[in-house]
Amino acid sequence: MEPQGPRRSNFQKIAALSSLGLLLPSSIAVGLFMGYWLDKLLGTSPWLTLIFLILGIVSGFLGLFRGLKKLNIESEDDSDER
Repeated sequence: MEPQGPRRSNFQKIAALSSLGLLLPSSIAVGLFMGYWLDKLLGTSPWLTLIFLILGIVSGFLGLFRGLKKLNIESEDDSDER
């Protein structure tokens, strides 16, 4: 049996929040890895690591804020329908 009505919506919100929890650390890790790899390749240590780390942090926070904003909008739509 599949969840009906509001329960299904809650499961979807939990899934969205858990993916948002992984968004920030994964963005930081990707930026750090790419910067480190480019520094080793080009011999520019530590500049590209720092630049890509900052870009990863900014990207992670932007994605986090966009996801939370979208989740908040969906939450408001759910409350209007009731």
